[in-house]
Amino acid sequence: MKLHYSGEVNEHGPEFAQKLKRYLLTSKQDWQHQLIPNLDYIDPRALNDNGITITDVVYVGEGRYSLEYQYDWFVFSGCTDTDLTGTDSNKVVFTCSNTGELEFDLSALGL
Repeated sequence: MKLHYSGEVNEHGPEFAQKLKRYLLTSKQDWQHQLIPNLDYIDPRALNDNGITITDVVYVGEGRYSLEYQYDWFVFSGCTDTDLTGTDSNKVVFTCSNTGELEFDLSALGL
């Protein structure tokens, strides 16, 4: 998955990670569902309607960042009245080039 940060990329580090977090928070509507893995490990009927909640963006070094997030899921079982709900956490590493291109490594999500 690729996104483009339109601000200036002056220097990588923890301070810039917070700028990236603000950018990702404002643009997540366009891409957030791509970060939710197949929920079959919970139940084949498990769904996510709310997208993700970004908890942090952490600088890990050499232009690489970790996006930490969580997402809600639910399983509707109307006939048995045994609905299930929960929240899972995940993180994905991405790189930020000097031109502002963000490239996410989704391989850890099985995508």
